[in-house]
Amino acid sequence: MRHAHFDRPRQLASAHLPYPLSSEGRAQAKAAAESVLRAAREQDLAIHPTIETSQLLRAWETGRILAEALEARTGCRFVVEERIELIERGLGSCANLRFDEIEALLARDPRLAPLPPEWRRRADFRLPVPGAESLLDAGVRTARRIDRSLASASAPDAPGGVLKIFVAHGGCLRHAAVVRDILPIDEAIKLTMDYCGTVLIESIGPQRWRHVAGEWKKRLPSTDAEADG
Repeated sequence: MRHAHFDRPRQLASAHLPYPLSSEGRAQAKAAAESVLRAAREQDLAIHPTIETSQLLRAWETGRILAEALEARTGCRFVVEERIELIERGLGSCANLRFDEIEALLARDPRLAPLPPEWRRRADFRLPVPGAESLLDAGVRTARRIDRSLASASAPDAPGGVLKIFVAHGGCLRHAAVVRDILPIDEAIKLTMDYCGTVLIESIGPQRWRHVAGEWKKRLPSTDAEADG
């Protein structure tokens, strides 16, 4: 699940912002409990009591509100665990600068070649600054975290299986799907996720996933390249 809505300043390149959810986002997170319960019913799954979220505030807050709503609906207790591996792609020392600021600053560095066109959306491109990641880097660590968590998730009293909830960010979730071969890399650039949008995947073996339900959202041409961070 992608986190709920937050008031993100336009043109900021990094998704590593310490911003809380908006009032709209809090309502979205609460309403998301119904889609989770519906998916569990349709797939005959027990909902795992631990919801894993990115450490970024907007994802943690989405998970907390979702946990409260699920508890109110089911009477079962849910807890939230933060995971650094689920945060969005990092831009290192360029974090939280505007796109134009990044391009202007790096253009002044005589050691560097010009940034390639569409650098923000290129899955394999990593800014040439300390601590930066590519979208695929973020996808790899996100996929590994999900795999480790699913491998240890079990519920003997749930013969139909277990639904485990991860609340993270559009970019790292799409590219986790890329590295697990359920989303073509050339399609990922064209897609995004709605706030609280969900995609259901099934673990079918070590490092192997299957897309079960939920659809990615087509990115509009005018959509900010980092709008699903």
